[in-house]
Amino acid sequence: MRSTLKRALFATTVAAAALGFATTSASATALATWTVTNPSGTFSASLKSGTVATLVDTATSQQVDCSTASASGTSTSGTYATGTGLAKITAATFGSAASPCPGPLGSSFTAVLASGSTISVNGSTYSGGVTKGTLSGIRVNLTGDTILGTCKAVITGSASNASYTNSTGELKIAKGTGLKVESATNCSGLLNTGDAATFDATYKLVTPITITSP
Repeated sequence: MRSTLKRALFATTVAAAALGFATTSASATALATWTVTNPSGTFSASLKSGTVATLVDTATSQQVDCSTASASGTSTSGTYATGTGLAKITAATFGSAASPCPGPLGSSFTAVLASGSTISVNGSTYSGGVTKGTLSGIRVNLTGDTILGTCKAVITGSASNASYTNSTGELKIAKGTGLKVESATNCSGLLNTGDAATFDATYKLVTPITITSP
């Protein structure tokens, strides 16, 4: 009886140890969800040749099309427990004084990422070298020359339908939803405070980074 009891206790101890190891391994695997490889730690990008960036106020159906746009930021090599913040955009411009973005009724616009703002590039799924996710923390100051003078608006929120492709270094936002017009002053009804908005663009990184997830 005593021998049987010892064998039972031994088996229980071994099983518990094995379970603990398996749990620890599983936890470690769960933590090692995303891997970023970017030797420089920074990146810069501009619109893919032949494409435009388009902002649409979905309430008024008015849109602004930019043929020039750029973005830059940081993306640090390492392993991440979640897909949040795999890259961070710390500067972005849409159009310029020399090449503004045309809008409706002869208007023209330029926009910049608001001072101190950071757009987070977040991954939710990964397959075949393509990461799909969202952009969050968007806060953009938009300035326009309209028939009534200078329009000033602030666009905030997030953008869905984002994807990044390792092989091409392209970050694409396909009519991303989740944006809103936080404020709009003297914008001739083209943009109104509280309106929802979408954004569509394809950026190409000068030097591609690599994002993977097991």
